[in-house]
Amino acid sequence: MLNKINTSFYVKHIALLLIVSVLTMSFKMRGNGEVVLNAGTNIALETVSVIQSDLVNVGQTIDFRVKYDVKVEGKTVVSAGSIAKGQVVRAQKAKGLGKEGFLEIQVKSVTAADGQEVFLSGGNVYQEGADKQTAAILLGVFVCVLFLFMKGKNAQVPPGYQVSSSVATTMTIKV
Repeated sequence: MLNKINTSFYVKHIALLLIVSVLTMSFKMRGNGEVVLNAGTNIALETVSVIQSDLVNVGQTIDFRVKYDVKVEGKTVVSAGSIAKGQVVRAQKAKGLGKEGFLEIQVKSVTAADGQEVFLSGGNVYQEGADKQTAAILLGVFVCVLFLFMKGKNAQVPPGYQVSSSVATTMTIKV
């Protein structure tokens, strides 16, 4: 009977020690001054300057500006005014026969407060110019053939155009 009491006493203490050690090793402790920027966090952006479909090329880098501070746990991880980078994915100038121009830009990344590149998703900008095909064809057929050379309007994105983007992957930021 004495043997049974000693065994249960040791088993309880060993089990308690194992539980405590597993719990303390299971959690990653963040260092002081680090916060986690979760995927899906919204970042409001705006265009810095006028972007026109006849003045850009596919692959060209376009600048956006962060509109508001992005904060996590009360600490700023991306400052308002930071420059975000986008890339022209598709662009076409306005063409004859009234065909409009179009422009598509994909927002790629922004720089965090600690200098890391934060990749973004879901912030595409798509604009089309005015289509004048119907007018060009009707006027070309009924008035003068030269109206067939009439171009549509180029796509234009004004400065201050707002784009909502989100963080693509969860990352740790030092602040």
